[in-house]
Amino acid sequence: MSRTRPFQKGITMSTPKVTTKHTNAFFGAAVVFLSISVIWNIANLSLLGLDLHERYTIGMGMFCSMFATVVVSKVVRDREEANEFVNGLRQARYEEVLAHAPAPGLGHL
Repeated sequence: MSRTRPFQKGITMSTPKVTTKHTNAFFGAAVVFLSISVIWNIANLSLLGLDLHERYTIGMGMFCSMFATVVVSKVVRDREEANEFVNGLRQARYEEVLAHAPAPGLGHL
């Protein structure tokens, strides 16, 4: 004997297609360009006519600025993902309300 779930009137489910916005090529390009900028800055520091202590000071400033850039981009990405999640919840609530709302002019069914 097969048991089936009864059909409930007015309840609809929608499953959105999950897609990634960033490709692997975009991530790879970001890593390559960050690596190039690190190598470029190290080469420029070595060519400066400065003492070792001054080179370390300037190098630490460059390192901190590159690190800050990576952190800020991650924070911006996380905020966008959080907004997408919240908007998805709102959309699901709206769909539920609309699925249970009576049709205009027909009253309660």
